[in-house]
Amino acid sequence: MGTKPYIVGENRMESIGTVGDKVLFYLLRMKFVDRAESIPDDAQDVLYYTLSVGHHTGVVDCFERVLEVPVDSYRKITGLLESDEARRKLEGVLRFGEIEVGKEHVRSLLPAARRALSNIDVYNEPGKTSMPLDRDELPFLMEMIKLFLKVRDETNVYLMVRRGQ
Repeated sequence: MGTKPYIVGENRMESIGTVGDKVLFYLLRMKFVDRAESIPDDAQDVLYYTLSVGHHTGVVDCFERVLEVPVDSYRKITGLLESDEARRKLEGVLRFGEIEVGKEHVRSLLPAARRALSNIDVYNEPGKTSMPLDRDELPFLMEMIKLFLKVRDETNVYLMVRRGQ
């Protein structure tokens, strides 16, 4: 039994999201249930993945990519979070390649992100943190807050956050 040489990108975990220069946010848009119809070959990986994360056979979550953040900007944003719990949760995507953000996580993430945004000094006010983000990075934090609100307010909605291209 010979060993194959290591080739970047062929490692299964890498393809799931442990490498890449962006952090990608996916929002659950719909679910469908396979009703005994055969599943196309190109969708088999999706089905196996959803089964591995605890869904019932034939239930497939359909996600839409809603936000792309460069990894360096994502690190800056997570560094602004004063809550250890919120910061650890979001840093999980850098450590593990993927995280799920559900309603139970938004309880700490939303207030921490709002606090980080409110502490940013855009007008040179006393008591505020100097502008820690570049002008083009601020919308990423604002969009993350909007996504956390969707998870909080909409039924059966959650985010998958992955590192990728």
